[in-house]
Order: sequence, then structure tokens, then C-alpha cells
Amino acid sequence: MYTPGYDDVPIPMVTPYGVWAPHGTVTTGNPASTAWESANRAVYHPVIIPCTVVAKRLWWANGSTVSASYNLDVGLYRDAGYRPGAKIISSGSTAQGTASTIQFVDITDTALAPGIVWLALSCSSTSATVFRTSFSVVARTLHIKYQEASAVPLPTTATPAEAASTAVWHFGFSTTTIT
Repeated sequence: MYTPGYDDVPIPMVTPYGVWAPHGTVTTGNPASTAWESANRAVYHPVIIPCTVVAKRLWWANGSTVSASYNLDVGLYRDAGYRPGAKIISSGSTAQGTASTIQFVDITDTALAPGIVWLALSCSSTSATVFRTSFSVVARTLHIKYQEASAVPLPTTATPAEAASTAVWHFGFSTTTIT
């Protein structure tokens, strides 16, 4: 039974590779600044929300090559049978900012109920870099990731295909506005 104020979990940054990810933190290697997979591609990663939380900001970790002409859109999607479904909220297409920093985008506070939520990130250019970590082939079986072409800005309803890439991009949502 959920008890407001008691069962709230103070996880300030929710990511596709953290404690709320279905696979936990099984990765190989260190985070690296890497060129985006394909122009206008969106990637979707699931997270399991254990209690009601409020998303206050969306974010991604810019890599070493950025430009105001590269646009990213980060968002949250409802689960539709363990696939991303309807969009809950997104940042909208946003110009990439400062290199090698986390870029936050304020959103309307959005309550998320316990269950699966899909994190989504799309980028307009393969010249843009974002930090990512790779999974081993064995860990890939623990991790489901979907992708979608022509998804900048992020679509109202996802129509994803299963991705072959083992990359886990560094992005997500924040439950706080503290920088």
C-alpha cells in the first residue's frame, strides 16, 4: 500500500542504466562521448517506477561535439504491452547546448504512477555526440531497447522497432530542480 511522504523514493536522476532499469547496472566499459546512431532516430528504454514520483525536468548528457544546429527531444512514454506507447511529456525539439555537460529542460511537473515508463531520446544529426555506455552481448538479453526512424520531434504515439544496438544513452528525468 502506498503511503504519501513515507514510500516516496528520493531518486533525483532516473536513467535507463540505473537502479530502476529492468537490467540494473550491468554495463561494460565507461561512459563515452559517441556520435548519435542515425539522424532523426529515437531510442526508447524502459524503467520500472516503484512508487509515485514527480518528473520535474528532462535531461541528456551532451558529448564533446555539440552545435545549436543539432536538435534533441527527450520524453516519457506510457507502457503498451512492454513497448513504448503514448507520449506522456517531452521537451520538444531543443538545440544542443554546452559540450560535456548535462543539459536539463524544465517541464510541467508530471506525476508518474508505479509501473513501466519508457524514456525516449531523439536527435537530428549523426554529428551530434551524447554520452553512452555499451552492454555486453550477454547483458543485452536483460535489456530491451526500441528505436524509431524519423522521430524528431518525438511522436505522439511511438511506433518502434526492436533495436540491435547495445548502446545505452545517458538521459532521463529528474525528480528535483536542484542543479
